[in-house]
Amino acid sequence: MAFLIAVPFLCGVINKTISNTPDFIEGKADFSNIRPDKNRAIYLSGEWLRFDGHIITENAELNGSFVQIPPSLSTLSTSDESNGCHCSYMMNIKGLDLNNAIVYIPNFAGVYQVFVNGELVTQSGSFTNSKASADMSLNAIPIQFESGKEYNIIIEVTCELMPGIYMNPVIADYSFTMQFADIAKATRSFIFGIVFFLGFFILFYSIKNHNLFSSKWLPLLCFLVAIRMMISTEGYTAFNFLFTTINYERITLLICMSTFIIKLVSLLFYSDTLDMKIGKKTFIAVALSTVLCTIITTIFPSIFFNPYYYIIIQVATLPFDIILINHLADSVARKVPYSTAYLFGYIALVSGIMIDCCYTNGLIPFASSYFMPVLFTVFILIFTNVFFDKISKIHEASLRAAELDKELHMANTAIMISQIQPHFLYNALNTIKYLIKRDPKAAEKAVISFSKYLRGNMESITQKTPIPFREELEHIKNYCDIELLRFGDKIEIIYDTEFVEFNVPSLTIQPLVENAIKHGVTKKAEGGTVKLSTKLLDDYYYVIIEDNGIGFDPQNPDYTPDDNHAHVGLSNVTNRLKTMVNAQIVIDSQIDVGTKITIKIPKGE
Repeated sequence: MAFLIAVPFLCGVINKTISNTPDFIEGKADFSNIRPDKNRAIYLSGEWLRFDGHIITENAELNGSFVQIPPSLSTLSTSDESNGCHCSYMMNIKGLDLNNAIVYIPNFAGVYQVFVNGELVTQSGSFTNSKASADMSLNAIPIQFESGKEYNIIIEVTCELMPGIYMNPVIADYSFTMQFADIAKATRSFIFGIVFFLGFFILFYSIKNHNLFSSKWLPLLCFLVAIRMMISTEGYTAFNFLFTTINYERITLLICMSTFIIKLVSLLFYSDTLDMKIGKKTFIAVALSTVLCTIITTIFPSIFFNPYYYIIIQVATLPFDIILINHLADSVARKVPYSTAYLFGYIALVSGIMIDCCYTNGLIPFASSYFMPVLFTVFILIFTNVFFDKISKIHEASLRAAELDKELHMANTAIMISQIQPHFLYNALNTIKYLIKRDPKAAEKAVISFSKYLRGNMESITQKTPIPFREELEHIKNYCDIELLRFGDKIEIIYDTEFVEFNVPSLTIQPLVENAIKHGVTKKAEGGTVKLSTKLLDDYYYVIIEDNGIGFDPQNPDYTPDDNHAHVGLSNVTNRLKTMVNAQIVIDSQIDVGTKITIKIPKGE
């Protein structure tokens, strides 16, 4: 993090070395030995003469003193200037050869106007003697600097809360400046849009998928980062239509508070995501700092407009960063998934905030406002990559789970059918065995019926997916034909199958009819009737099996009350109906009265 924060300062030194900008000593600078680059700004840093009041517009007395621009922390800390200012700054330059140039202060939060040799060339904000409204606008007239002439530059400043100029004034090519400003605003707006969209996307996806990725904190963090970009430097100029009635100096209060809020939400997010053991005292300390910052900002806003105190307040949040980075580093050491990405993401986030704070308070001497959106973009890209990687893994896990569920379902179905098929074969063969002794001709007919059943329906016997009900009905009729040969007039089978064009799992209705015959009507001396009916009602298919046999206890349906012989796969049948076609099964039985089983299958299943 320290390295990233030092990068702009290093770039500032390199920039100064390459551009060979002269030092301003006692308000004067000589550009005779310098060839300016149209694609590079000239930073007017050094000693300026500062005057109370406005020199040109108010004819203020020239009773000034030299001040350093931009000021260092040491000069800011010893300054006795009060918040708010109504002053002028002056310097003289010579030897500068630059056409189509403008003089301005990049991203300065106050109101100012620039005069070159007494002529107004630049104005930013609503400049009046009675009231100043900063809006970071830039209205400039291109001018020509000739190497053989000397130029007097005067900057008049009016601030409600700011102590004066704390950022470098610059001279730059007009076309380059306007183009750079447009690109900066477009880039900031584009990044803002991406971050805001990702915040909504993550929130929506997380809610649909049961709080994936700590949904209550990450989207909020995205929104806070987007807002920070929207209200700072070029972000404000891109979205100033939203703040037309708000002095930009007041907006900087929100920038200050956003640092505390972003770090508090970051702490909550990382704690949730990585399950880090961060003490309650740390959360309380960060929360209280955020509340305290908000209260002081509201009651004593002027304290934040001295860059020295502003930086001190921002630096006061660094201990929280150290604590969190330490926990993240520990997570990396423990090889917690994604912890390395989280660590670099947070370093990028904090570095972007600190660079922005240093730049907007003059501690970074050259334009580095693009560092914050770039580092924020790194932060968002890291988390977007992690987020979509999680989505990909969840999708893969879902597909695998679906495959396993299908395999399990097929295995369960095979087990259920294996339990049912031996029962059917045993009962059919037992009937034929009984008929061989009692009625050989009937036995012969039963063998023929059974062989036809096996030959024509063997594929359905092993079918593991739902089949048309008409095929199941053929199973039932073949089985019942065998049972009718066995019991003769003792049993009666009635078919009232109005609808047959729907699907049922194979061998589900036939075992229920079998139960009605074997454990119902045939247990009565006089026999009885089994009725199978179907109907369509209110988008549901109904299959009803009724008998007037001996009945049983519905609370213990797998056993008969007389001999404790298990019913043929009743629990397996009902489970398959529920699992494969979402059926509802109602069993109504009374002992010595009979049984009625109603199967309700949704239309389309």
